[in-house]
Amino acid sequence: MQPYFFPYIGYWQLIKAVDKYVIYDDVNYKKRGWINKNNILVNGEAKPISLRTFKVSQNKRINEIEIDHDLIYKKSY
Repeated sequence: MQPYFFPYIGYWQLIKAVDKYVIYDDVNYKKRGWINKNNILVNGEAKPISLRTFKVSQNKRINEIEIDHDLIYKKSY
């Protein structure tokens, strides 16, 4: 499985069901994917949340993408 920011419930169900779980983070980063963003419910309404990233490129692997560990911010997509 590829890593995603705040994985959905299916990730946790899969982890519980298997003996070995592998996070596949040495594949190319998807600039418009969900690797560094997701939605959370606030008062029943979906709100976007993301990790700030630097120097992103689809030519880089997920594990090469730099994030700002001090800043998580909400953004409209």
